[in-house]
Amino acid sequence: MVCQETTSQSEEAQQTSSEEPVQSGPLIDLLGPKLQSLEIIDQQSAQVKEHYTNEALSGKKVIGLYFSADWCGPCRQFTPELVSFYERMNSRRGQKDNFEIVMISRCRDMDSHYQYFSKMPWLALPLDVAAGEHGQLLGEKYGVKGIPSLVLVDDLGQTITTDARNKIPADKAGIGFPWRNPISQLYNVLVPRSLRMMAKLQIDAVKSKLVKKVTSVFARAK
Repeated sequence: MVCQETTSQSEEAQQTSSEEPVQSGPLIDLLGPKLQSLEIIDQQSAQVKEHYTNEALSGKKVIGLYFSADWCGPCRQFTPELVSFYERMNSRRGQKDNFEIVMISRCRDMDSHYQYFSKMPWLALPLDVAAGEHGQLLGEKYGVKGIPSLVLVDDLGQTITTDARNKIPADKAGIGFPWRNPISQLYNVLVPRSLRMMAKLQIDAVKSKLVKKVTSVFARAK
């Protein structure tokens, strides 16, 4: 498959003004500034499109991080099942297009990555990002020990479940999707998004201070 680089219309408009949009927020911190999609032109070629992360994930309530690779047999077996589940969840009345997936590729080269990605209707981290330090840190953050692995987060980047890979076969109709624990579900229903964002920022600030203090203590100890 031959892949051609292209950009979304909104990105083209930004490029003509020679200014990148300022992006910030938890999803940028989590995934970085850009994601990719693949538009199939014919059996021999496709176009790689780049999208700004905040724009691509705007309005999504649940975001899946799909750690997968073409060389992994269980991944190739699970991917069609995940595609079907993704399409069912996004066609639900009242929940249309609320679910997005971002592949965190573990493919070994660009050709195999795009061949495999062509079977998926969702987004992906650029391969150089997924295969680099950022992708490795994501795997460590969610305790990914093997693939396929599917982590679900909300629109603030908060973890919903790290075990969606096993929950989908057990709940193919998605009755419990996205499988929040009851306390988390109640919190999301009762607390407005703006307040949840403020709480997350405060918690992240405290964590950052603690990390700096611990790092400083260890540095002095050496």
